[in-house]
Amino acid sequence: MFKFYKFKKELRYYFYDHPIQDKILKNIFWIFVTALSGLIFAFGFNCFIQPNFSAMPSVDLSEVTIKHLASCGASGLSQSLCIILKLFSFEWISDPVHYNIFYWGFYLAINVPLFFIGFFKVGKRFAIYSLINVGFSSLFGMLLKSNDPSFFINQIGAKLAHETVARVIFAGIFTGLASSLAYLINTTAGGTDLIAFFISEKKSVLVGKWSALLNLIVVSIYSILSTIPLNEAIFPKDGNFGSIDIVTALIILLFTVLYMFFVAFVVDAINTKNKKYQLNIITPNVSLSQTIMAAVPHGCTIIEGKGGYTGKKTYIIQISLRKSEAKYVTKLVRSVDQDAFINVFEMKQVYGHFFKNPIE
Repeated sequence: MFKFYKFKKELRYYFYDHPIQDKILKNIFWIFVTALSGLIFAFGFNCFIQPNFSAMPSVDLSEVTIKHLASCGASGLSQSLCIILKLFSFEWISDPVHYNIFYWGFYLAINVPLFFIGFFKVGKRFAIYSLINVGFSSLFGMLLKSNDPSFFINQIGAKLAHETVARVIFAGIFTGLASSLAYLINTTAGGTDLIAFFISEKKSVLVGKWSALLNLIVVSIYSILSTIPLNEAIFPKDGNFGSIDIVTALIILLFTVLYMFFVAFVVDAINTKNKKYQLNIITPNVSLSQTIMAAVPHGCTIIEGKGGYTGKKTYIIQISLRKSEAKYVTKLVRSVDQDAFINVFEMKQVYGHFFKNPIE
């Protein structure tokens, strides 16, 4: 692991001397991750959250209690806007493919004003790549929709039509993975993720709980709208897009809470940038602190102590780090002083001047 970090450091020094190559490679990598994030979200949505049951002749819709799950963030708001169109008996949206076009169009439009918030309040690159992510999601979302029963997404949906819990779990995993990939390059998948990321950076806390809080509001709006009666000549109750009763809406809300739990769990499990650790390093080598501070952009505190068994003078070096940095510093200390005694503590919060790389 230490050799890997050494190689990474040498590579970083190389790109310092070659800024053009550095910028090109970074943007290629960011585009790839952004496209992958958009593809994963679009796949999870079309496959598990809102399958095209009309393209699944083997599925008896009367036996499917939960046809469509409620989504979150800008995605959930897009679902709500589509319901409003149905309330006005907009017949063209009764076809699943046409509905899909409107849905992803709304999804892109909702994210445009959020783009300006991110652009002026967070960072330019952050906002631009967040919008690109939304664009990829919309593009893949339209492409991954078909009325063909042999289409692979429709085949997966048919297999899981009656497995609502499995759909919820898979939807949460795919949505959480899509968001986490965006967070790894300091961008978002758009929607409430952008707002939650901004709050997380300002408060230096994990982002999952903030996303869950904002998404709960969005899902509640969708659940209420979905119970309003529709024109059954256009949107029959036993079809894909008909209105639902209050009990079913409540069940969808509860399933969506479970869905949000899995999203938050996956996001916080992968996106550990704001997870903090404290290292207490007990060593007789006081100069070890200089080695540590040369390796990471954080200060430390040195406490003089005395060994209880040996009675010799010793030092306790206390330092607060991110999770990835804690692993690196532990390896570094062990390579310099094999006899150093290291305690690692997970921290809930840090107040004060903790260094963070600025978001571009």
